[in-house]
Amino acid sequence: MKDLHPDIVELLLLRATEGLSDEQHEHLRALLSEHGLNDIPDYDLSAAAAANAFALQRVQDYEEAPSSLKAKLLDDADTFFGDARSNVVELPARQSATRANWNWGWAAAAALALALVMTNLDTVNPSRPDFAEAREQLIATSNATRIIPWASPQDPAFAQVTGDVVWNDELQEGYMLLTGMPANDPSVAQYQLWVVDPDRDSNPVDGGVFDIPSGQQSVVIPINAKLAVDDPTVFAITREQPGGVVVSKGPLLVIASAG
Repeated sequence: MKDLHPDIVELLLLRATEGLSDEQHEHLRALLSEHGLNDIPDYDLSAAAAANAFALQRVQDYEEAPSSLKAKLLDDADTFFGDARSNVVELPARQSATRANWNWGWAAAAALALALVMTNLDTVNPSRPDFAEAREQLIATSNATRIIPWASPQDPAFAQVTGDVVWNDELQEGYMLLTGMPANDPSVAQYQLWVVDPDRDSNPVDGGVFDIPSGQQSVVIPINAKLAVDDPTVFAITREQPGGVVVSKGPLLVIASAG
């Protein structure tokens, strides 16, 4: 498991459970970049599940977690981790007469589930089929979902890139479909998405860092906007140093404009 800086863990857990201020978002982005890490939405989900388990430590009326809470943790594991949950081992509950000794088995299970996701913290895997399925579901189930095609790139190296951006303002959810995007070497450079929302801020919002594996012609990648964007007008991709940057100097390689 990756040994994360405690400030990063604290901010990620805070984001999952309470939310971050703009200043805290920027601090987290800077810390991740400093330590050569990317950010993925799954960590928020796993952190929330772990937080539910660790909350058992503050429950003083139960020696063992209530069955309803156990069921919720299992549901969280199924929802957040899918097949990876089969690798989580439930430890036996520790029996003790003191109220300070809580149900270690359930907390450990959630912590192990969190560890599973943290091992994948570096890279969003665009080949996961659930991303493509989630994109199709977003299109099919909401009239508020917009489909914005990528414009023809001006850079010859990206001239063959096609696809679109699917985005839903209400759900704050979106996906990029990229076909013909050149593969990158993550140790040298990574792609980063920027979302322009003029009504929110003059600066573009970081939409997440991602990789394009060699040999994959078409990929679907989730948009991980670090701040809420209510009416984005432009989605643009740049190529940055590993881990991404807080402020990009460009150039813009692929652009989708809603205007």
